[in-house]
Amino acid sequence: MAVYRFLTALGIGGEWAAGAALVAETWPEEKRAKAAGILQSAWAAGFFLAAGFNLALKDVYGWRGLFVIGVAPALVAILVRWWVKEPERWTHAHAQQVIPLAAIFEGDLKRATWVGSSLAFVAVFGLWGSTNWAPTLVHELPEFHGADSAELTRSVSYAIMALNAGAIFGYLGFGPLADRFGRRPVFAFMCIGSLIMLPITYLLPSHYMGVLMLLPVLGFFNNGIFSGFPIYLPELYPTRLRATGAGFCFNAGRILASVAPFMTGWLVTALGSFGRAASTVSLIYLVGLVVLWFAPETKGQALKD
Repeated sequence: MAVYRFLTALGIGGEWAAGAALVAETWPEEKRAKAAGILQSAWAAGFFLAAGFNLALKDVYGWRGLFVIGVAPALVAILVRWWVKEPERWTHAHAQQVIPLAAIFEGDLKRATWVGSSLAFVAVFGLWGSTNWAPTLVHELPEFHGADSAELTRSVSYAIMALNAGAIFGYLGFGPLADRFGRRPVFAFMCIGSLIMLPITYLLPSHYMGVLMLLPVLGFFNNGIFSGFPIYLPELYPTRLRATGAGFCFNAGRILASVAPFMTGWLVTALGSFGRAASTVSLIYLVGLVVLWFAPETKGQALKD
């Protein structure tokens, strides 16, 4: 399972970087942020569909059958390889020279790389350390103590669908908000919303309906922040380093945040409940607010060539 999870993450990390750069370099400047938001919203749409398949098919085919279904979207990458052309600005830049990875740590790009990687770390740490444990939140509700597996499957699936319904609005909303108010203020808005909503969602509800009502709001902030990365990270780098820089920042953050699930488990043991652990993890968004003081604002700027 660990090997398969590693291979899946390897593919996701590479495809995200290529897709973010491709959208940034092909869409008109005035529509680029909205297009990147649509790109990232596919994440929530995929989770929503996965929860639906889990609800409908798990009892028949089991988790192995769901894994087979999960392979199907990867075939789209083959179609992209056949039908989508390389952006002209990328072709022109790479016809001149190939730049090494170390270039993203040189000159002004060093600041962009540290800021981008730190923001990605904060977002992924918060997601993996708390929000991705939503199924456990449902399991711990008193009304599900002693419930059979079929009932738990249904309840968890609906909870994940509720979370990602809110996430879709967060993903789609980040672009228009960033165009109006700037990238840094919207990142800060998402960090503050996540900081507030995580303790509220994991500590206050004592019934399933309360959880279902709060999860969409949490999803708007906690997941919606990820729409900022295909918008913001490509704007920090010139064309010859755009996919390299954006991919490095996003995936360096993911690697560093891999300790989050382990830390959450330790906090559950130390603090006595999952709600307290998730609330403690939410403090990571204070780090994001500090990082944003050093982040360059890219609103209204054309992509660097």
